[in-house]
Amino acid sequence: MFSIRFIKVVFILVVFFQNSYAQSGSLLAQILATADEQISNGKYSQASALLKDALTQAIKVNDKKQEARVYDLLAEISIKKREFKDFKTYDAFAYQLATQLKDTTLLISLNNRKGIYYMEEGQNDLATMHYNTALNFSLAKKNTKKLAEIYSNLGSLYLAMGDKDKAINNFFNALKLHELNDNKRGIGETYSNISSVYYLMGKVDDAINYQKTGIAIREKINDKPGLVIASMNIGQLYLLKKDYPLAKQQLNQAVAYADQIENDKLKASAYAGMSTYEILSTKNYQSALQWQTKAIAICEKIDDKQLLSRLYVSAGNLANYVKDSIASVNYFNKALDLSKSLKNKENISNAYVKLSEFYNTRGNFKKAYDNYKQHIVYRDSINEKSNLSKIEEVRVKYETEKKDSEILKLISSERLKQLQIEKQEALIAGNVLLAKQKQSEIELLFKERQLQDFRLNEQNEKIKIQNLNAINKEQLLRLAKTEQLVNEQQLSAEKTTRSLLIIGFAMLLLLIFGVFNRYQLKKKLEQQTALLAIRNNISKDLHDEIGSTLTSISILSNVSQQAIDVNVVEAKKMLQKIATQSKTIQQSMSDIVWSIQPNNEKIENLAIRMREFATQTLEPLHINLLFEVDEDLQKTSLPIDYRKEILLIYKEALTNICKHANADTVKIGFIN
Repeated sequence: MFSIRFIKVVFILVVFFQNSYAQSGSLLAQILATADEQISNGKYSQASALLKDALTQAIKVNDKKQEARVYDLLAEISIKKREFKDFKTYDAFAYQLATQLKDTTLLISLNNRKGIYYMEEGQNDLATMHYNTALNFSLAKKNTKKLAEIYSNLGSLYLAMGDKDKAINNFFNALKLHELNDNKRGIGETYSNISSVYYLMGKVDDAINYQKTGIAIREKINDKPGLVIASMNIGQLYLLKKDYPLAKQQLNQAVAYADQIENDKLKASAYAGMSTYEILSTKNYQSALQWQTKAIAICEKIDDKQLLSRLYVSAGNLANYVKDSIASVNYFNKALDLSKSLKNKENISNAYVKLSEFYNTRGNFKKAYDNYKQHIVYRDSINEKSNLSKIEEVRVKYETEKKDSEILKLISSERLKQLQIEKQEALIAGNVLLAKQKQSEIELLFKERQLQDFRLNEQNEKIKIQNLNAINKEQLLRLAKTEQLVNEQQLSAEKTTRSLLIIGFAMLLLLIFGVFNRYQLKKKLEQQTALLAIRNNISKDLHDEIGSTLTSISILSNVSQQAIDVNVVEAKKMLQKIATQSKTIQQSMSDIVWSIQPNNEKIENLAIRMREFATQTLEPLHINLLFEVDEDLQKTSLPIDYRKEILLIYKEALTNICKHANADTVKIGFIN
């Protein structure tokens, strides 16, 4: 009676702790969701405070998954605030936990963010590597939301590298997936990115239209960080069209939004936009200088090299306007050096053309000509990779596919409504047969729609694979070029030494070959014989132990299919048997693979596996386990056959103990 009460008490305590743990996990998940939303809205301090509390709770309840997620979000805040030291710390913790947990979703996020970090630092090869790693994980996981982010980031990377064709392809791939997931924030961001491509191709009106669409979406969801970027970009476009009232309105909005969030980079960008407005519209160079100085001070503080490379060009122009030649040249050269370190062809080309204009106005035509030639070299290398007709082709293809899909869905929806009406009319009229016919047509139409969706998803998968193949080919080509260069350098350095060594080694090898040839041949034959024996044994084990189980599973599958409509209970029993036998096959395969691995030859390794099996088997039955291993035996090696047979006998014995012995304690030992 006491034991039954004790079991009930233990059971109640277990349930209590399980419920407490579940409630704690649910609360943590809510906190993380709130913090994620605050990060999206630029409220980094509030999010950081929440996350630090969540981290304490996650560590307290030993919830590794939530702990990893907290570090992931803290890393996100750090990179947005450009606090790279903190970013690296949080990223390292998150990566370690994600690897331990084999959390693919988190690994996608971490690799994607590392790509952003390396892109900001101008290390395009490392950025590409991490983006591709995230891309591979996302394709395997079929995580279309993250996949859209990665395509968008790859587009930005190619844009920085001057390859607008690849950039626009990736941006439209991102747009399709964002629309598939109804991700408004992602859709708004992608429209802004596409606008940037059209601006760089000189299509200002198209760029403005895309920015307007993006702004409308971002306003609906109150995406303030996104509105800073979009308002600033469209303000710059209005400046190009000399529509100064609209430009000022948008740029003022960008500053207002930037002052509401904790993102120094966006503030600097908004201030720089106002500086450009003062230069082009009011010619108020003093006001422009104040805005520009504020923007540069922020960027130098956060070490934002990408933005600084553009701001230095603007500062050079401004210094030129106020007749400060020394400051102007210094700013232009700073911009040029920084852009080269970042390998940003657009910014390099821009710095060269501004230097050319500077020297031309001062009559130094040689320097003007030299800088202009460099500008042409970079401009032409960008244009080689950027074809407006190809970009338009990608846009037309996207819009056509989208319209076709919408037309099909509209036709399908209208037909469904009509069939539903006809079905109701048939039921009212008492025509059951006609009603069933209409129901069948409805079901068929639903299946057709599912098929259309499947084909659309299949088409998206093909696009993803094509992009991945293109990226992989490009990486392989780069790797091949690098290897070729390294090989050529090594060959050049070692050519003389190698010639001398070849003669000496040739004579030595001939001698060694003559002496040991027969010995090596004999050893090789022995190894092949042993390998063949191992293969035969494995083949026999697989045939004997697994073949019959697979046959049984096949029979049970067929019988369960027939029984599922007749006797659901019996079908469930058969499916349970299939699951049990599948688990048995898996365990058998695991034992065979474990037994043939060379690093498991010690008794120490065998004891570890036996202890694991005993723990998994006995703990659920509340049977105590005493497991002892003589230290003198631990380093003793066992042949493959011995390991396998001992393990199988042991598992059978332990299973019989559980079934028949009714034991309270089981003692297992390796005794010399």
